[in-house]
Amino acid sequence: MAFRNTSTSWGLGAKLFHWTMALGIIGASIFILHVNDSMPWFKSSPLFFITYIHWHKSLGLILLGLAMLRLIWKLANPKPVTEELTPFEEKASKWTHRSLYTLMIVVPATGWVASSAFGSPTKFFGLFVIPGIIEKSKPLVGPFYWIHFGLAWLLLTIVSLHIIAAFYHHDRRKDNVLRAMWFGPKRVHDKIGK
Repeated sequence: MAFRNTSTSWGLGAKLFHWTMALGIIGASIFILHVNDSMPWFKSSPLFFITYIHWHKSLGLILLGLAMLRLIWKLANPKPVTEELTPFEEKASKWTHRSLYTLMIVVPATGWVASSAFGSPTKFFGLFVIPGIIEKSKPLVGPFYWIHFGLAWLLLTIVSLHIIAAFYHHDRRKDNVLRAMWFGPKRVHDKIGK
């Protein structure tokens, strides 16, 4: 498998970015849902609360860095044509991916601003401290927290639609849209690039 994209397939680099970020977004979401006591089977103690907040923020900063690297990688690599899409699917795919890239940068950035405005530097998995991106500013905490919160749910909504679309292609259309981003072989009947 080539590391860079080709005209008809995603390269290993794109696949690693895709799946690492997918796991990271899920992980960051799980940490914060635990912190907010949103899971009925889990109530966080003060120790877990502080630990999970810092794990969430640490993961968010990793995802912010990965999103920027992924955007550079995307711009430096051709987008492969893995399947023939309808005009509607082409448009939907383009806007979904634009929204995802934007939100993968804006969501952690607004979280970092909110945390910084609160005066809470990030204890990066307990290893070292990452300072705030702005000075402490109480009036900015609320607005940036709610922007971060709202956009995070928008990101999760679009990710969910992205997953549904991928499985629609895999199960109903029986094409290579999902397989093309996975590490296994394509379907035998694939005609793209032949």
